[in-house]
Amino acid sequence: MLSRSRTNAVGLLVMMTLAAPSLGGEIRVISTNNIRPALDDLQRDFEHDGNDKIIFTSQGAAATQKLVENGGAGEVVVASRPMLDSFAAQGKVRPGSIVDIAHSSVGVAVRSGEAMPDISTDDKFKSFLLSADSIAYPDPEKGSLGGNVFAALIRQWGIEGRINAKSLLVGGGTPAGHAVADGKAHFGINQIAELRPVPGLAYLSPLPPALTDKVVMSAGVLSTVKDERGAAAWIAYISGPAAASAIKAHGMDPTAR
Repeated sequence: MLSRSRTNAVGLLVMMTLAAPSLGGEIRVISTNNIRPALDDLQRDFEHDGNDKIIFTSQGAAATQKLVENGGAGEVVVASRPMLDSFAAQGKVRPGSIVDIAHSSVGVAVRSGEAMPDISTDDKFKSFLLSADSIAYPDPEKGSLGGNVFAALIRQWGIEGRINAKSLLVGGGTPAGHAVADGKAHFGINQIAELRPVPGLAYLSPLPPALTDKVVMSAGVLSTVKDERGAAAWIAYISGPAAASAIKAHGMDPTAR
């Protein structure tokens, strides 16, 4: 069953689709890097169905936030829900247009073939962190969504100093996975969607509640929109059931199933 806010957003998108003329050109989409691989897959099917061409501008979370807040133009922005809510409050995103499209979990990677510790509960995960010899995770100061989730967790548990003393802070995206694959750290922690592109890794599972579905990814219509019909059509497509398999294939859980 759809939530009231999702129902209202979907209704607004339908009205935009019906009311606005199609420009028959390009739909400019600003997105964070973590969901870009799934969006690339969806772009191919969307355009194959005869829709307008998608033009992406994708960066890390901090850079995406700065781009939109500084007036970056486009039709649609895809990023974390708190970021889109902030854009809406600043008038950068159309009120009522935000739709949740996926949930992203933070995962733990090891090199393939190595021991797979049990982290299925929060207590077991905390014990694992304290006993691990080396960890790589994204520097939260650089705006990484996964890095901020993990940093907030170890701060909440009162073990931040002990964990950071044996941690390698890296950039957002794939570097945490590459640090593990290259032998610079035993374990890598980041959003699963950003670890998956790195070959030679395995993932600890099941995940504890503390890491599960911690990042909500959403899409909204930018206030700079020129092609309202195109924007509405793209958001409807990536938030609908047809997008579920592509989103799941890239390490996230779709909102629509």
